[in-house]
Amino acid sequence: MSGGHFDYKDMSLKSEMFGWSDVPRNVLEDRELSELTFDLLDVIHAYDWYISGDTCKETYFKAKDKFKKKWLSNRGINVRRIIDEAVNELKVELYESFVRSDNNAE
Repeated sequence: MSGGHFDYKDMSLKSEMFGWSDVPRNVLEDRELSELTFDLLDVIHAYDWYISGDTCKETYFKAKDKFKKKWLSNRGINVRRIIDEAVNELKVELYESFVRSDNNAE
């Protein structure tokens, strides 16, 4: 591997912002922007490795097409999904808090 065209700065920024997780966190205090940023950094990484000769053009095109399909079409569906995921996360957090507090009260 060459080290990438951008000298791994794309992955360094992603790990600095999101840690070494495969799942985006709400680091920008806006779930949609956080997830979009996470996914865009994946596209930049795919381009980085393609342009430096570490991967083929098809790998970059797949990453780019996946991003465009997710973010540049059907925005309403994305927003609903993000809201549903946030509500589910909140439910789990609240259930855990109340179960823990109920168990501690006994």
